[in-house]
Amino acid sequence: MSSPRFAITLGASFLGYATHAGFLARLHELGIRPARVGGSSAGAIAAGLYAAGLTQEKIRDVVTSWSFRQSFIRHTPWLRQFIANTFRTPYPAPFKSTATVDYLEALFGDLQIEDLIDPSFMTADTDIDHRQAHFLQTGSLAKAIVASTCVPTIFSPLNHASMMCSIIVHRIHHTTHDFPKFIPLNLFKLTAEAHGCASEQLLQYRLKLAAMHGKKVIITDTTHDRPALFSGKRMPDFYEAGQEQAQRFYDSVLKQMVEG
Repeated sequence: MSSPRFAITLGASFLGYATHAGFLARLHELGIRPARVGGSSAGAIAAGLYAAGLTQEKIRDVVTSWSFRQSFIRHTPWLRQFIANTFRTPYPAPFKSTATVDYLEALFGDLQIEDLIDPSFMTADTDIDHRQAHFLQTGSLAKAIVASTCVPTIFSPLNHASMMCSIIVHRIHHTTHDFPKFIPLNLFKLTAEAHGCASEQLLQYRLKLAAMHGKKVIITDTTHDRPALFSGKRMPDFYEAGQEQAQRFYDSVLKQMVEG
């Protein structure tokens, strides 16, 4: 009897990429090699780093580091960016994340999505001009990852140019929901909540689509406190939370499937 094949998709979550990366790392240690990985926003980051072939140690260093988080705002000329976005562009946002593309390309070069085979990679992005969602399977891996993280009103939009599997969906839930009291942090938090609601609704549509095509979908959730916006001191803790959930998920579900 042949071994089961898996595809793993990672949900959107504010700063949740460390948790997703930990989840993938533990499954990797347990011998799970997905044929395809994908995700949106934070999920696209973890899935993209994994698909790029980086070592698990290197991925952990990246997702828990301040330098990676800082790259999302490093090229932002603060006052000029705010003025230009407010009066000269249709999609105002205080930050732009072009430095993150440079950061990722420094890690794995100019990898193209179509060249990734083991595993293959796909991410969900939105064409904001035409209000359409797309699943990117070609083009620059670094740009596709970053484009998927560009939440409207927080980041300026970034321009970017069948197998039988059980689909594993890893989601992240936060136990704390207190909103900051001051602008602009409270606005960012509100946008993140709206983004989460839209992502959850999109997931429900995808589950229905998977059922229509006879795909088996297994959902597993990791729950922990909401990551801090700037400090990120607990990112290693969230990485470990993803690892622990992967172990529980393997012991309760995957082990039986793998061993038949």
